[in-house]
Amino acid sequence: MSSVFRTVGRVLPSSTYRDVAIVTITIIAVALSYGAISAVSGFPWWQTLLLAMFALGGAAEFTFVGVIAAGGAPILAVLAGLLVNSRNFAFGMAVGPFFPQDWRALIAAHWVNDESIAIARTVGDHRARWHAFLLMGAAIAVMWPSGAMVGQWLGNVIDADLLGLDAAFPIILFCLIRGDLKSKTTLTLTVAGILIAVLLTPVLPLGLGSVTSLAVFVFVAAGWLIRAAIKKRRGGTAQGIAGDEPARAGDEPAHAGCGDTDDFDSQEGSR
Repeated sequence: MSSVFRTVGRVLPSSTYRDVAIVTITIIAVALSYGAISAVSGFPWWQTLLLAMFALGGAAEFTFVGVIAAGGAPILAVLAGLLVNSRNFAFGMAVGPFFPQDWRALIAAHWVNDESIAIARTVGDHRARWHAFLLMGAAIAVMWPSGAMVGQWLGNVIDADLLGLDAAFPIILFCLIRGDLKSKTTLTLTVAGILIAVLLTPVLPLGLGSVTSLAVFVFVAAGWLIRAAIKKRRGGTAQGIAGDEPARAGDEPAHAGCGDTDDFDSQEGSR
């Protein structure tokens, strides 16, 4: 185990540990809020703990507890939580380049979330991103359920709405991804996603407004398909023009002037 930490220490810069520590503090704060809300909503401690351990998504837990507290059916709460966590589809594509292609990926997939991906993107090569992902994922796996338990026990003391602890999440995530916003394409997609989420949040149920921002990927996919089709068409046209040039220049094939037998043999060879 100590060798693993020495390896991580050699791969990751010191700034990554600082970022992980800051994000972990915000995770604890939001976990306290989740545990307090869960306790006030009538959830026993073991349900709060199991949800924090197996969902490990933050927004999904808040959505699930909110739907139940509002009198919704459990099946609707589960579906709402799954829909909120559907954003992990995009995160899954982001980890593809640096995830190992073996059994470790099956275990680490449970740690794919906003914070682990944001931290992984702050370092350069794939090996460093994998180690940064593991470090942040392990911190979340330990501190999120622990913070939720403390919040559960102090549920009658902490006023989650008054403190606004859940506001720490988006603020720290924005600070982590600000470097990516230097790309015009990323900035444009981010602004489009924000506009979609802001416009639909008053209309859609709690937590679903932000999920709809993933709709920008539909436009990205459409753009890729259109660009690929245009390139393919241009490539086919260029090949057709290149193939017609010898004929237009009056050049004759090498077997021109030969008999029908030679033409038949040439055709058979091409097949």
